[in-house]
Amino acid sequence: MRIAIASSSRVSLPTIEAIENSEHELIGFITTPDAPAGRGRVLTPNEFAKWASDTGRNVAKPIDFAEMTALVAEMDPDLIITIAYGKLIPEQLLSQVKYGWLNLHFSLLPKWRGAAPVQWALKSGDNTTGVTVFQLDKGMDTGPIYAIRELKISESATTDSLLTELSVLGSAAVLTAIDSILSNIAPVKQILAGSIAPKISKIDAAINWSSTCREVDSHIRAMVSKPGAWTRVGGVRLVINSARIINGEYRAGELSKIGNAIVIGTSDGAMELAEVTPEGKRLMSGAEWFRGARIEIGSICE
Repeated sequence: MRIAIASSSRVSLPTIEAIENSEHELIGFITTPDAPAGRGRVLTPNEFAKWASDTGRNVAKPIDFAEMTALVAEMDPDLIITIAYGKLIPEQLLSQVKYGWLNLHFSLLPKWRGAAPVQWALKSGDNTTGVTVFQLDKGMDTGPIYAIRELKISESATTDSLLTELSVLGSAAVLTAIDSILSNIAPVKQILAGSIAPKISKIDAAINWSSTCREVDSHIRAMVSKPGAWTRVGGVRLVINSARIINGEYRAGELSKIGNAIVIGTSDGAMELAEVTPEGKRLMSGAEWFRGARIEIGSICE
């Protein structure tokens, strides 16, 4: 089978490797156009495009429906697989490909449809997650399912570590889906009820110190890579990159010092600040931040 991959993320790499090591032919790559980034707003390729360039692979970057239509006609694939591509595929394009378009989604559909399923699963304290390979239709992650695989979430998992695990699990699920297509095994219709996982905003990433320690811990691990779990201390934004649960009685949101440890209270304990990134500064330990921050013990974090 002649297969193309559409992606904007390195989470697609295990699937690419699996297809390259199979009897199928990987004929091309599609990604999103370069986008402004940094203070200078310089046009910058995404991480998938950078990988393609670094490994000598050509990648197409169609800017609109017309360019995508022409590209698909030129490539003439039997199947296109999208993995964290970041754009909805117009319905008119779905029928242009012999076996249609598949998507590798990082949740157990119909739970957590949308752009940020891993972050929402962690933030919500889910114990399990997984991957779903389904056929794209006109809806958002609503197409019929070819393959689904479950994974237990470890207590220390972050969005990055969980995505790494899921991307490997997903590569095998994709091959299973391709085998099903070639064997004329029909996909299973998806239940339309479910939960939504929209893109995480900076407001979503704000820490609610009135939550429990477990809830705050899950929130930090979900947001650690992007956009970063944050709070305000003395009016200054502080990203908390990692923290440890401390048992005891504390006032929610109150900054305290226990020996050399800097902690912030929750509804049922406190979080010790292990690593933080002060606004406009580098990553550092919580103790190092406190020494230079001139923040008073007893300050309330918001």
